[in-house]
Amino acid sequence: MSAIDASTLQLLRPHQAIGPEVKPLREAPEPEGTFGPLLDGAIRRVNDAGHAGSRAGEAFAAGAVDDIHGTMLALSKADIELRYAGAVRNKVIDAFYELWRMQI
Repeated sequence: MSAIDASTLQLLRPHQAIGPEVKPLREAPEPEGTFGPLLDGAIRRVNDAGHAGSRAGEAFAAGAVDDIHGTMLALSKADIELRYAGAVRNKVIDAFYELWRMQI
């Protein structure tokens, strides 16, 4: 980050009017990611973990795999991710209601 000096800022005296000729110093940067793709990715990760846990459980039940430790880890991971997604959902809803109740 560079130092700010008088040449980088447009200084206005109190008696000068701000007109249409005043432009912002820099354009705002585009956001790296928006909420939609972020939410979509999170839901996909939770869904993939759930499917992986189900596949591991079915493989263990069918006798194709005898790794109970790996099966329990996959099922526990799916459970934790689903609980985490539910907790985030509840926090978002609480924040929405808090904003909704706010008086203007």
